[in-house]
Amino acid sequence: MTVIKFKISDKLFQGYEVDLDLNYYESIDGICTQVKETLLVHLDLHKFEVLKSHAKKVNFHIHDWEFGNLLLQGEGTIIWVCNH
Repeated sequence: MTVIKFKISDKLFQGYEVDLDLNYYESIDGICTQVKETLLVHLDLHKFEVLKSHAKKVNFHIHDWEFGNLLLQGEGTIIWVCNH
C-alpha cells in the first residue's frame, strides 16, 4: 500500500489535502480526478455551493511527476496539485 498526501495549490482551495492509496489508480489523471471529486464531496457536504460551482470548472494537474515515480515515494510525501 502506497499512501501519498495530495495537497491543492489554488487561490480558493489552497491547502485542501487528501491521502490517496496509489494502488487504486493507474495514472496521474486518475489521481487528479479523485482529488477533485473528494473536494467536491466535501464542499457539497458543508453546503459551499458557490465554491462547489467554481471547483467543477477547475482543471487540476500535477507538475514534474510521472506516475511510476509516485509509486516509489514513501509515506509522508506531499504532492502538490494545481490548476495554474
